[in-house]
Amino acid sequence: MDRIVFSRKPERRRRKRRKRSKEIITYEGPDLISRLPECVLGAIITLLKPDEGARTAALSRRWRHAWRSAPLNLDDGLKLDHFSYQRIHAISQILAAHPGPARRFATRSLKLFPNISLYDDWFRLPALDALQELVLHFPLTPCQAELPASALRFASLRVLDLKHCSFPSGCGSLAFPCLTYLSLHGVTITEELFHRMISNSPGIEAIVLDTNSGYRRLRFSLPRLSYLAVADSSLPCRKEQEELVVEDAASLERLLLHELDNGMSVRIIGATKLKMIGYLATGFPIFALHNSIFKSMVPVTLVEQFPTVKILALQMPKLPELNVVIAYLRCFPCLEKLKIKFVRNKWPESLKDAVHCAPSAPVQCLDHSLKIIVLQSYSGEEPHADFAKFFVKRARILEVMKFCVAAWSTTPIWLEDQCRRLDIENRASRCAQFPFVVSGDLPFRFWMEGAFSRNDPFIDVLD
Repeated sequence: MDRIVFSRKPERRRRKRRKRSKEIITYEGPDLISRLPECVLGAIITLLKPDEGARTAALSRRWRHAWRSAPLNLDDGLKLDHFSYQRIHAISQILAAHPGPARRFATRSLKLFPNISLYDDWFRLPALDALQELVLHFPLTPCQAELPASALRFASLRVLDLKHCSFPSGCGSLAFPCLTYLSLHGVTITEELFHRMISNSPGIEAIVLDTNSGYRRLRFSLPRLSYLAVADSSLPCRKEQEELVVEDAASLERLLLHELDNGMSVRIIGATKLKMIGYLATGFPIFALHNSIFKSMVPVTLVEQFPTVKILALQMPKLPELNVVIAYLRCFPCLEKLKIKFVRNKWPESLKDAVHCAPSAPVQCLDHSLKIIVLQSYSGEEPHADFAKFFVKRARILEVMKFCVAAWSTTPIWLEDQCRRLDIENRASRCAQFPFVVSGDLPFRFWMEGAFSRNDPFIDVLD
C-alpha cells in the first residue's frame, strides 16, 4: 500500500511567523527615526533606490510626505534616443511636480544643441539652487555646443561630470568650493578658465581628464587630490595637449594614464603617498616623478625610490626589453602587483639612454613583495617566453603569474611546450601558480570605467 507523508513545513512556517510577530511585539517601542528633523529624513530617503524610497510613505503618517519632499535624484540612466520628446516631457514634469530641492541631475540620453534653451530653463529653476551632483553626457558631434551659463551657477556642486560639450564663451570666474570630483571627457575649455576653476575649487579629490581641447599646458596644486586619470586619444594632426604638471601632490594615491600614440608629458611633484601607477607607455614624451625621469616610458634618470607604490601597469612593445622592466622594479622596491600589456608599438630612440640594469642585479621587490604578475596579449613566442622566464626564476614569493593568451593558442601541446620553455618545474616560488587564460585585447578605454572604485582596475577587469 502506498504510504502518504504529509509535510510539516507549513506548520514550521506558521510557528516562525508567530515567533516573529511575538518578537516584533516584544521590541515595539517609540518610533525614534520619525522624531528626526525633516531635513535628516529627506537625506535618508534620498540615499535609497526610488522604489524603496517610495515605499517609506507606508511607514507612518510622518513619513507619508517625506518621499515627495526629499532631495530629488534625477538620473535618466538611458542611452541616446533620437526621438527624445517623451523623455524631455517627463523630466520637465518631474522637476515641476517635485516640491523639494534637487540633489542630483544627470542626463545621458539627450542632445545638447537642439535643447540648449530647455536646459537653460531647467538649470534656472529654484529647486536646483542647492544642486550637489551634475552629470551631463552628450553624444559626440562634429561641432560641440556650448553649455548655457546657468549650468555652472551651482556653488554647492560636489560632483561635476561633463562629456562632449564646450564651456560657455565669456564665462566668468568659476568657483566650486564644495567640489570633490571633476570629470571632463571630450570637453572644450580654455587654459585660463580651467586654471581659474581649479584654483577656486581647493577641495577636489578626484580628477578625470580625457581627450579634451582648448588648452596646451595645465599646472595646478591640489593638496587633497587622491585620484588622477589622464587619457588622450586625439589624432596626431589634432594634438593640443602638451604638458600636465601637478604640484604638491601630497595626497595622490592613484595615477591612471592612457594614450593611443601621442600623449602629453606628465610631471608629478611631491607624491609621497602614491600607491598605483599605470599604464606607463611609449606615447608619453616625458613622465617625471619628483626628479626621476622616464622618456617614452624608458627610465633615463632614476634619482630616488618610491616604496609606497604597490601596483604598476606597463604598456610595452611586442619585443619586450627586460632591462627597462628591471629598472622599474628597482624604482618601486615594495611592488606587489605588476601588469604588462604587450602592444604593437616600437621602442623609441630614447631606449639607447635607458638606465642599465643587468638581469642578475639584485631587485628588492622580487625577493620580498611581488606576488601577482599579469602578462596580457602573451604570444608564447621566444621573446615573450624568455621575458616571462626571468620572473619565474627570480620572483621568490610569487603567488600567481597569469598569462592572457588568444583562444587559438590554448591547445594541450602548446601549453605543454610553454611549461617547458618557462621551466616552471624549477620556479623560484614553489607555491606559485601559472594559469593560462583566454583573454582578447580589451577595449582600450574599458579599464578606466570605474577605475577609482576598483581595488585594482588593471587586473580586476580580467577576472
